[in-house]
Formats: sequence, C-alpha cells, structure tokens
Amino acid sequence: MPDEPSTDIVSPDAFAARLDALAPSGPASAPARFAIAVSGGRDSMALALLSRAYAQRTGAWVLALTVDHGLRAGSGAAARRCAAWCSALGFETRILQWRGDKPGSGVQAAARGARYRLLAEACAAHRVDALMTAHSADDQAETVFMRLRRGAGAAGLSAMAEASRIAAGAGAPVRLLRPLLPFSRAQLTASVRAAGQDFLDDPANDDPAFERVRVRALLAALDEQALLTPAALGRTAARLRDADRRLRAAEARLFDRLGGCFHGWGGVSLDRADAAAPDMGGLAARLIHAASGEAHPPGADEAFNALAAACGTGAATLAGALIRTARGRVWFLREPAALLGRSGVAPAPSAPLTGPTLWDGRFILRPLDQEKAFAVEPLGRNLASLGARRALLAAPAAGAAGTPAIYCDGALIGVAGASFGRVTRFACEALAQERFAGEIIRF
Repeated sequence: MPDEPSTDIVSPDAFAARLDALAPSGPASAPARFAIAVSGGRDSMALALLSRAYAQRTGAWVLALTVDHGLRAGSGAAARRCAAWCSALGFETRILQWRGDKPGSGVQAAARGARYRLLAEACAAHRVDALMTAHSADDQAETVFMRLRRGAGAAGLSAMAEASRIAAGAGAPVRLLRPLLPFSRAQLTASVRAAGQDFLDDPANDDPAFERVRVRALLAALDEQALLTPAALGRTAARLRDADRRLRAAEARLFDRLGGCFHGWGGVSLDRADAAAPDMGGLAARLIHAASGEAHPPGADEAFNALAAACGTGAATLAGALIRTARGRVWFLREPAALLGRSGVAPAPSAPLTGPTLWDGRFILRPLDQEKAFAVEPLGRNLASLGARRALLAAPAAGAAGTPAIYCDGALIGVAGASFGRVTRFACEALAQERFAGEIIRF
C-alpha cells in the first residue's frame, strides 16, 4: 500500500510527546526556556501555535526569533508582521538582521549560515535551553532527494537530525531541535488554518530557479503516482542515520587501533595507516576535516586516495589539509599555504583579539586581560621567532606553521598548546577533536 499523507492537525499532545522524546534525559529534562525560529510561513506559524500550547501547559518560557535576511524588497515589513503575530501569541520576540554585504553567488548557503549564526547568538544571549525549527517531513524528503542526486553516502542521506548542536563562532553550543520532522507539510498547514492563524507565503517557494522548488514539484508528482513518497524518504533517512552512527563508531575504534592522537597545536596523527581497513576512507575524511578548518569534509574516496598518495610519496593535500609522513607517523595538518598565501589565496592577516574568537575554524582563543592588546596570526609567518622554544611545540614544521601565534602588546607570548609568559594571559582551545566528532556545527 502506498503511504497516504495525513491531513490531520498536529495536536498539542503530539507536540508535547515529541519534546519529551527529544529531551536528553527523559521528559523531566524537556526544555523550560526555548527559542523558536519563526519566518511567518505556515510551518513556522504551526510551530509557534504548538509552542504556545506547550508553554500554557508547562509554564515554559518561549522566545520567538525572526531573521530578516534583507535579500528582497519588503523583507523588513514581513519580519515585523511575523513578530507581531508572535507577540500576539504571548511570546517575547526579536527580529535579527543579516547586515553587511551579500555574496554575488551562493546566496542561499550564505543566508543559511548567517541565519543559524544569528539564531545561535540570540539563544546564547537569552540563555535558552534549545532552539527549535519547523522543518517537516516534506523538508526532510527534499533534503534526502537533493543529496541522493549528488551521490551522498550514509552521512549525507541521513539528512536532518531531530536533535543536534550549533554555536555562533566561539560561543557555547545550543541544542537544535526539529520536533516537527515526523509531521507533513499538509498537517502543519491544516493546523494553522484550523486555528485561524494567518501566515506568509515566500515568493521564493515558487521560483524554479531554486533547486529545492524543482525537487518539491518533482516529489509531488512522484507521490501522486505512488512511486516515491516523503514518508518513504524519511524512513530511508532514519535508517541511514543508524547506519552512519555504526560507521562512525567503527571509525573511532579504528582511530584507537591505529594509535590516533589529537595534538594541542591543532594536528592529528596516526602511528600507521591501514589501507585494508574497510573504514579507512571514512576515517581519513574525518581526520582531514578535523585538521583543515574547512566547512565540510571531503568524500571518503577522495580522502582515501589522498592518504594513499601521502603514504607513497610522503605528502598530499586535500580540502585545506596536508597529509604527511614524518617521524614514523602519518600526520593530518592544516595546509600551510591556505594560511600563508598562494596564487589566488591571500595570506591570513594579523587580527586583533578583543574577545572570544573562532580562529580558522580550528581554535577558540580567549584573551584573559582586557587591558592588554592581543593579536593572532599564523605562526608560519614568523616561525623563527620561537627560537629554542621551537622544540617545545613538538610539531612537524608544516604543522607548526598553521598553529596560531598569540601576541600581547606586540610580544609573542604563546602558541596553541604552550604559553611563554610568566602569567597566562590567554586561553586556547583546539577544536580538532570536536570537529572529528562532528556533533557541533559552528557558524
């Protein structure tokens, strides 16, 4: 029998059950303070209505956040209208604006990054327990289909997780929850209409210039013919998420078996590579991602080929990382040229440190003395300044080149993993292990 999409409304009881199921330690740890991302569309207004019912039942405090991307005329007015609806529902509301220049290409990806950064910043400022978005079963199906088109593996086809964590730069992570993933867009629309709640329809949702709009139309046609349904694609995503968890656990065991080590200066190393290990490509991709600072890991096949090339010739580069064999180990390092400059890539400048800073996607730096002038730059710009202290870093030269050098009032006072002052004036946290785990996304 083909899946029949339900048009029943989503009840407050069903929503409360979802939040209980997503609570980290059972229903007693369900969020008491949470934020909701509300665009004014039908799905997010359904989330707002359900959140109001939940707050009335439990006493939870809810913050409604609306992002004005400023990408089209009237976006400000739409954001204000959405905020007014949320205020009428009894929520504290905030409109978050994406300011500054917008890119000429890749606008959707840039807007998504800006949106999550702004949302995470607001969540941190208001000390909420979680951020909730209104992604539905249809959104999940569209994501699976688009990633299938690109030939994604288990990690990509597992699509959107019901619970994850995000952070704005160096900020503390906040739980990101998608409690509406089990429910269809039709159910959410029915819920909003049953409540008599107005909503906005984004004109971009009908613009075939966007891939997701074309995929939405195709999936609707396939569903009509009972050839492929959102529910089936959702089940595929859930099964592949389980498969991905098992793969990642196997890769972590392989990392331990190969003598894997995360280093405070930002690199990762193995005491050997095992080309016969079935999980070697996936492990190599995650290690490249951990060391590179890039937003996304390479494919497993590409990563395996780069690792094999490095083991054969001594070095290979991929996705912002340098793989080298030295000192009897296999090293995954930040590619020095990505920071020091090369054709088409400007060198990373010396930058002031005025507060907690995410540097190169790989370190969180925190100046501890607000009366001093701190700055950071890649150590490779002045590696000789270490002098005899160079031996203390215990890193290959290429690895040392990509580590952050911290200056205070113009004097070098330390690098990642080593402080040279009599009093420690900065804190430096390497994120390679966090990036390897992949449980936190920083925007």
